[in-house]
Amino acid sequence: MVESFFLGLTAAVIFGIADLVAGIVARRISISRLLLWIHLGGFIFGLPYLVLATDLGAVSPQLWALFGVLSIMFLGMMSTFLKGLQVGSAVVVSPIVSAHLIIVIPLSTIFLGERLESFQMLGISIAIVGLFMATLTWQSDTPAGGQVGKGVSYALLTMVGAGVWIFAIGALSKEIGWFLPVFLVRTGSFFILIPVQRLAQAGPWWSPSPKLVFIAIVVGALQFAGLAAYAAGAQMGSVSLMAATFSIYPIIPMIGGVILLRERIVPRQAAGLASVCAGLLVLGITS
Repeated sequence: MVESFFLGLTAAVIFGIADLVAGIVARRISISRLLLWIHLGGFIFGLPYLVLATDLGAVSPQLWALFGVLSIMFLGMMSTFLKGLQVGSAVVVSPIVSAHLIIVIPLSTIFLGERLESFQMLGISIAIVGLFMATLTWQSDTPAGGQVGKGVSYALLTMVGAGVWIFAIGALSKEIGWFLPVFLVRTGSFFILIPVQRLAQAGPWWSPSPKLVFIAIVVGALQFAGLAAYAAGAQMGSVSLMAATFSIYPIIPMIGGVILLRERIVPRQAAGLASVCAGLLVLGITS
């Protein structure tokens, strides 16, 4: 359980960094083109492991069909998430998306028979309260309420899809290992995007600039690494516990905003960050 807890933290940090960078890039490149390069980054990152250490014979026809459905779901989820980042703020959109925990835990209880201990639930509760405390002030202080409202609506759509998708990846990781669910689902989405791009005729493949394309590819590699860490932890331990630990990733964009964008935090946000740390400490001790 301790190993899975630290894998959850690793997943949260890596995915949070990718989220921070994606929020910046999403304002300078079209959603469809950004999705293409993000998926290419994940494909390049995971391909060597597929070739050297994976047996596709473990995937049944039923699983191939399920991976196809999850690929479409992932594409829709990423589209609404990036659109939310385009029209809203990362420190508003990301915390709402991270509330997918309220979907993952009931699904894990119903379908996997998982039960969290009382102290683990306490740690999760403390961390989630801290997360909302840390982001609440930013939401209320953000100007252009119409734009924020649009970001929230996209974030809510993403949250629902993410809850089902993250549970499915965790459950499949227990059945066939951590790698194939993440890689095959993202690869399916990638091969859907390629013909869409050709039909859209959205200019040169490297538009708007090679630099942005490279950054988007790096974001994709980071996303893949974060999701792989989550899946590996879910394979070894509890899907609910992994989802709870992973859900604190919005803290990373917040810290990045303070360090990189010179944004200021108020006492309520500082207390929220302290609460998240306390909740994670409780989880770590009881795992």
